[in-house]
Amino acid sequence: MNDAPPVDGRRARRERGRTAVIDAVFELAEEGKIPPTAELVAERSGVSVASIFRYFDGLDDLQVHAHRRFRERFAPLMGTVGDGSRTDRIAALVESRLDLYEQAGAIMALGRLRALEHQPLLEASTETRAALAGQVRTTFEPELRGNSPGRVAELVAVIDAFTSLEAWDVMRRTHARSRPQIATSWRRGLHALIDNWEQDGN
Repeated sequence: MNDAPPVDGRRARRERGRTAVIDAVFELAEEGKIPPTAELVAERSGVSVASIFRYFDGLDDLQVHAHRRFRERFAPLMGTVGDGSRTDRIAALVESRLDLYEQAGAIMALGRLRALEHQPLLEASTETRAALAGQVRTTFEPELRGNSPGRVAELVAVIDAFTSLEAWDVMRRTHARSRPQIATSWRRGLHALIDNWEQDGN
């Protein structure tokens, strides 16, 4: 005898519809359609505009859910990147950030664009920024160990800004740098930044 509860067909359809809508937001953002309109999302997802507004409390709420899905999907690229020598850790951080921006830069940009207008999106974007700063702290914990909070904050801020979404976008769009070129520049720059920071502390 099967004691499993019956599947709620309406709930399953609703979840499939919500997932299709969120995936459509990702796809449209990746194509540069920022922010995507309800009509575009409906066309891409196969869900009617009316259903979108039944599933979500407006486009801002939809974008908050898309940002949450982004955090779940890409959390590994914002976490610890490994240990080893400084050279290994720098290389791992650079590759992790480039993977993140190539795969999710558009949805990150969408969240930051709308954050000024919508408090939940501001909070979600702030959480992402904090996670990326935390990644820097854990990656360079050996270098940061034993320094004052002010010096730690200084190095974390500079590294995080140097390898930020905005820096990647400038390198890629304004200067037409390829991924290998950006990776090389970032690796060299991080070595120079950390070396100089350590010399200033001695």
